[in-house]
Amino acid sequence: FFSFIGGRGQIKQKKKTVPQKVTIAKIPRAKKKYVTRVCGLATFDIELKEAQRFFAQKFSCGASVTAEDEIIIQGDFTDDIIDVIQEKWPEVDDDSIDDLGEVKK
Repeated sequence: FFSFIGGRGQIKQKKKTVPQKVTIAKIPRAKKKYVTRVCGLATFDIELKEAQRFFAQKFSCGASVTAEDEIIIQGDFTDDIIDVIQEKWPEVDDDSIDDLGEVKK
């Protein structure tokens, strides 16, 4: 009589596991100026707005969150940024940071 009560329930969708990798790239601007792009911090559950403020203060330059998982820092900080990221966020290990070098936009 009441055999149809209960329903099928909610089917849980699996979260797509994005590989936890931070990529750092140096992008040329006008003449001899560069910007540093940091991607992938969000995969480590790091608040991008907080990271952007930290980078701006640490390197005393402009920094902005441009995409959903991308921070642009004004200036060439590719050498220093790896150490700074590992110092501030120890959960990001050395193997998961990838330096792409100079990349065109």
